[in-house]
Amino acid sequence: MVESLGTINYSNQEGYQKAYSERTGKMIDVEVRKIIDQQYRECKALILEHKDKLELLAERLLEKETIALPDIVEILGPRPFPLKASLLEYLEELKERINEDEKEAADKKVEEETDQVPSEAAEEDCSIEKSSEDKEQKDK
Repeated sequence: MVESLGTINYSNQEGYQKAYSERTGKMIDVEVRKIIDQQYRECKALILEHKDKLELLAERLLEKETIALPDIVEILGPRPFPLKASLLEYLEELKERINEDEKEAADKKVEEETDQVPSEAAEEDCSIEKSSEDKEQKDK
């Protein structure tokens, strides 16, 4: 972990008894706390540096509820290290499938909306016919 502790294994493999002193245990705790604090500061700095991208990502999640890697790459940009060619091909195929699914859903919605319009018009026609019939019966 650190030079002050050396290269000794401090794991507890022999039950509840520690293989090191109380002083060494405190040194381990201090070093672990330093590592956690340093990683926390680095993570916080990264989040603040990329806050705008994270907000866009959050908005996309609120919009779609579930997002895939293509959405993430679109918002955050390419990864800092290259992807394997097979994964890139998969992502392109996934993006195409998602686009096709969205197009089909939009087409279906339009279809449903246009199917409802004639049925509403037919209901109006029926009510007009009933009104006409009612008038005719009253006239007789």
